[in-house]
Amino acid sequence: MLGSQFLRTETILVFILGVVAFSLDTAAGVLLGKLMYVVSGGKINPMIGACGISAFPMSSRVVQKLGLQFDPHNHLLMHAAGANTAGQIASVVAGGAMLMLIPLYA
Repeated sequence: MLGSQFLRTETILVFILGVVAFSLDTAAGVLLGKLMYVVSGGKINPMIGACGISAFPMSSRVVQKLGLQFDPHNHLLMHAAGANTAGQIASVVAGGAMLMLIPLYA
């Protein structure tokens, strides 16, 4: 595909929408992680909430790296990967549900 055909306004808007969705999903995950931290009495690390997005495994590694910067004995990779895998599964289930609903509205 030629660049002139690909770089249209609609394509750029889709990329911008993706970045906005990714940012809002990460922020909502961190906020929910903070809520879980408060409810659990401090037993849950709020950074785990950032791993619920389906950017597997990059978000897990980012959370691990940030956790190690704060506390060198804080190993979050396996917990972050678990939350990340749950985000992947939830994305597939939500996509399947949306595809199932298409005939009802078409």
